[in-house]
Amino acid sequence: MEYLLGLDIGTTHLKAGLFTLQGEAAAVKLASTPSRDLGGGRAVYDPEELWGRVSGLLREITGMLQPEDRILSIGIASMGEAGLLLDAEGKPLTPIIAWYDSRGEEVAGWIDSFGAGRILEITGLSPDYIYSLLKLLWLKTNEPETVSRAKKWLCMMDYIIYRLTGEFATDYSIATRTMLFDINRKAWSEEIAQAAGLDLDLMPKAYPGGTVVGQVTESASQSTGLERGVPVCTGGHDHLCGAFAVGVFEPGKVLDSMGTAESLVAAYSKIPRLTPDVIKGFGVGCHVVKDAYYLLGGIHASGLCVEWFRREFSSPEQSLAEERGVSIYDILVEAADKSPVGAQGLMFIPHLRGAGPSDTNPHSRAAFLGIREYHERKDHVRAILEGLACEFAYTLRSSQDILGLDVSKIQAIGGGTKNRLWMEIKAAVLNMPIEIPAVQESTLLGAALLGGLGAGVYRDEYEALSETYRVLYTYEPDPKLVEQYRDLYEAYCRVLPLAGEISRVIASYQA
Repeated sequence: MEYLLGLDIGTTHLKAGLFTLQGEAAAVKLASTPSRDLGGGRAVYDPEELWGRVSGLLREITGMLQPEDRILSIGIASMGEAGLLLDAEGKPLTPIIAWYDSRGEEVAGWIDSFGAGRILEITGLSPDYIYSLLKLLWLKTNEPETVSRAKKWLCMMDYIIYRLTGEFATDYSIATRTMLFDINRKAWSEEIAQAAGLDLDLMPKAYPGGTVVGQVTESASQSTGLERGVPVCTGGHDHLCGAFAVGVFEPGKVLDSMGTAESLVAAYSKIPRLTPDVIKGFGVGCHVVKDAYYLLGGIHASGLCVEWFRREFSSPEQSLAEERGVSIYDILVEAADKSPVGAQGLMFIPHLRGAGPSDTNPHSRAAFLGIREYHERKDHVRAILEGLACEFAYTLRSSQDILGLDVSKIQAIGGGTKNRLWMEIKAAVLNMPIEIPAVQESTLLGAALLGGLGAGVYRDEYEALSETYRVLYTYEPDPKLVEQYRDLYEAYCRVLPLAGEISRVIASYQA
């Protein structure tokens, strides 16, 4: 049997998946991403521990193969922005700085000196502390000796490519998220690098998604069980790999990628031209599909909000889940389904990691509004799901206002799509159908398909899609719920700016 192998290096989870050439998942293995919260808004990943877990997943996958089975290629998806410095021997000089690590705020004054408008023209991005450039500037300011010893800056995907092949490479979509890449020329920006005092030799060579950039080395083969010489291909940004797998590379299509964070992805055949007065925190960049572009915006904390509530407030539900032998999330959703529309007057603002494109204030904070003594955990969970649905709707409508997108249907992927109640609420708030693909691991599949393109398994992206895409289910908006949620959504939109202003005041009390 011939297979394509996909890797997904995510914020919360690491995944490895084997797929048939028809896109059917033959095996998927999962491990937690080894993150460390350093406090004060800082978070990192240990690179050796990360590689240990990735290679462990690959050993699990290769251990399942029969003697006659072959892996034709490997494609890799990952989060954007996060990265680390390596020395001349390829050894880590720093931990991997998480994409949501806020230390870049300390050097954000550089943006004013260079010009936010010029950054937008070159990179397609509205300047933000999450991007790799500000992490590099922070290191240059605070650890200059470390930077002077560095040979390469690698993002997450790039680091795994390096461990598998010994090659330094990235793709256009990951490069876009550094805020150091010229999307017009599809090359690293000399203008930005010179102004920032950075040497572009630090950056790996950038390729289109689906490009063979190396082969599995003997050392990597021993660590992973992979056959030496298997082609390793650029995949790309996780949300864009997922978009590729469901066909959101054709103009006019929109994806809702629901993970720890949640992203809206709209596809374009040309670079959407935005100006600083209308961009409102959206980013534009190169897709994983050659000659395609995207508009990207989203919620920094989506599934994380549910996970946070589970961790901090759901001990009784955890015990019940263990007694019944089911997931605690099933218990929480079952309870939330018993709370009425509007969660008995409880509203949630899902800004656990700051606001998204609707308000790029990194100090904006999550909040429950309207708490009364009769509110129960079921109401809080429903309020979280409703708040996330309203936040996504606000993001979508902001993008429609900016570029006049004509959207009649959303395609959704990620763990959140398994939450029936959440999807029903979202379809009602959006008042449009939400289509769920048959393959739930769309990001993994997208990475695997890009590997297949690089290895010549498919003629082009359209053949890859036609061979593999199938619809599992479509959530149609319930007219009754649409009417009930109309007023709630309007109230949410009025509350957002007020909540943001309050956050600015109380942020000064953070320890």
